[in-house]
Amino acid sequence: MTLPEGLDAKAMLPRAVRAQVAYVSGTAFFYDGSGSNHLRLSFCYPTPEEIREGVRRLSTVVNAEKEIVDMFGTASGNEAGAGSDR
Repeated sequence: MTLPEGLDAKAMLPRAVRAQVAYVSGTAFFYDGSGSNHLRLSFCYPTPEEIREGVRRLSTVVNAEKEIVDMFGTASGNEAGAGSDR
């Protein structure tokens, strides 16, 4: 699954787990360490009802993350100002 631009699947994982949803960050599937805005979901073991509920929970987490990024920007977008003497 591809996340909206600016979201990082690995950084978002603790909040997803709190919502009782787990996934594997996309960086595990890219040889060059890219893929931070991708994630892999399991869909072979859960029932269709559990999948729907998991998607609902995950969408809540993604939407909350997107609101934060839209308001404050991404970590990489803020690095220039962080810790700066200016």
